[in-house]
Amino acid sequence: MSARDPSDLLSVVHPAVRRTAVVLLHGLCSTPDELLTVQSALRGSGYSVHPMRVDGYSFDAAASVQRAMPCERWIDAIEAHVKVLRMQHDRVMLVGISAGSSLALGAAIRCGSDVDALVLMSTTLRFDGWGIPRTHVLLPLAFYTPLGRLWQYRERPPYGVKNERVRAWIERELRQRKVSRAGSALIGVGHLREHDRLIRHVKRNLHRVQCDSVLALHARQDEVAGVANLDILARGLRCKAFRSVVLTDSYHMITIDNDRHQVARETVAFADAVAHGMPGTSSAAPSARRSMA
Repeated sequence: MSARDPSDLLSVVHPAVRRTAVVLLHGLCSTPDELLTVQSALRGSGYSVHPMRVDGYSFDAAASVQRAMPCERWIDAIEAHVKVLRMQHDRVMLVGISAGSSLALGAAIRCGSDVDALVLMSTTLRFDGWGIPRTHVLLPLAFYTPLGRLWQYRERPPYGVKNERVRAWIERELRQRKVSRAGSALIGVGHLREHDRLIRHVKRNLHRVQCDSVLALHARQDEVAGVANLDILARGLRCKAFRSVVLTDSYHMITIDNDRHQVARETVAFADAVAHGMPGTSSAAPSARRSMA
């Protein structure tokens, strides 16, 4: 049997899917590789998928020192990309993981009705996971005073991953390349400070997100950010339809951990609903707006 011509796929993909663009936003000082599973699933379904690298936010393999840009510049880059996509597509959806979720929310606040839907994975509006040390409360001293100008955050086990084989692979990657599919081995205080500023901005302005539909995916055992982050979203967002899914077999990096295939399926199903104008989600009160995986 001969291999199928890629043009055959386009002939069977619904026009509404082809006219829907999806922007992928990885975590802080990391790479689009974090979302490869989701990217492949969306592209296989016919979506126009755009993994973004953002100057001063993404890991720069060519730089000897990773330098952060102000978080407003991060949002500027996404806004410019969204405006281009709006000229070519009927709908634009943003998908973010970890800090990428905060970035997606910040872009949605800025872009208004130009963003139709959001998929928020492992949202970190509050760092209250079981792996966060008590000394985390002292981080503002590092972020906003000279005390922290030489400080860096160093990734350590479990690297956001419950799967031991994936964790061992990440450890090898960090030793060899200083970056893995779970992010950079080191994150400087500049990136962390700008992420903190972004979080503060997003929490103050969640009510300004105008998109109709939001899907939030979060691991119950997330060691970085607890499921209470879903409650922050449910209370703060004013979108017509909000749905959350709690995953049961992963840590923070749900796109590369044990639940990665479910994450991809949920994202594609949500994109399908958005593309066809049928979000298929509930607009009930916050306490009732959670489905358990």
